[in-house]
Amino acid sequence: MAEPEKKEIIRRAPSVDTKVKDLRTLKTNRVCLIGTVVSKNPELYSFILDDSTGSVLVLLDDLSLFENIKEGQFVRVLGKIFGEGDEIEIQADIVQDFSGIDKELFKQVY
Repeated sequence: MAEPEKKEIIRRAPSVDTKVKDLRTLKTNRVCLIGTVVSKNPELYSFILDDSTGSVLVLLDDLSLFENIKEGQFVRVLGKIFGEGDEIEIQADIVQDFSGIDKELFKQVY
């Protein structure tokens, strides 16, 4: 009888809640950002995220995920930092719709 296949569990480092202004000084490469989608680029499957402290380019691999994002939408992005200095970009793993969040209450706690 064949042995059952062993499943390998791959664990990622946790994403650190941060602001765009602090991306250059982080000691981790996995981040969580919350902000507004300012503009989209369909050629690169990317968008600009602004969190009121700055803005950053967010890249996506998934066309269906990109199509669900709208300009002006409030979102949370979990992903990996690439680049350095003024050339920082985020490769998004997850983009969550935060449109239902009360922004004023959110600003008080975040």
